[in-house]
Amino acid sequence: MKKIIVLLAIFFTIPSFGQDSKKINLIDYIKEIQVWEKENSTMSMSFWIPGSYWKIAMQDNPQVPEEIIYQLTAALKEYVFICTLNAKINIDGTMQFEDEAVMRSTLSIEDSTGKTYLPLENDLISADALSLSEAIKPLFSQMFGQMGAGMHFYFFKIQDKKGTNLIDEYKDGSFTIYHSDRKFNYNLPLITLLPIKKCPTDEADMQGNWKYCPIHGVVLKDQ
Repeated sequence: MKKIIVLLAIFFTIPSFGQDSKKINLIDYIKEIQVWEKENSTMSMSFWIPGSYWKIAMQDNPQVPEEIIYQLTAALKEYVFICTLNAKINIDGTMQFEDEAVMRSTLSIEDSTGKTYLPLENDLISADALSLSEAIKPLFSQMFGQMGAGMHFYFFKIQDKKGTNLIDEYKDGSFTIYHSDRKFNYNLPLITLLPIKKCPTDEADMQGNWKYCPIHGVVLKDQ
């Protein structure tokens, strides 16, 4: 676990460069898992960190071997892992953040059936998962600057009776995260994880969740 934490530090301090066309576009992916709400001087964020995040975020970093990505995913695979933020922006540009206890008291996840889940207490979370969470906090503070100091991390367990995760970025579904009197909606599967489709008329690339070409009206084909 110590080796993983060291490599996480490397990942957050060494920039990645470029992505070829066969790789997931990290910026588009982040737009799907990081949802922001702004009202007047208050900004709120919900950042869902699914298992696929680690491989995609580290795909261009040669410092991180596949084994570390596997261990990260394994440590967190039974949880829904999220990061939250609620900040009031002052006139002078400084920020006031909602503290962890207040955030926890307002936080919940609602699945597609309407069932509500609350964040797990630490004694219900594995030691490896907690260690990773603690290691990530200062790294996020470094990466996000002032806002990073107000980010809080939480674990949920949302599974069926067989222990299968009910929230899966690759499968059809939806869920909503609530906190700070805000709601953050997620639709699944994540579009960026779907294979690109082609328009048979001009061979243009189309989103994987589309059935028809919006220009020619024809049925899209798999790539």
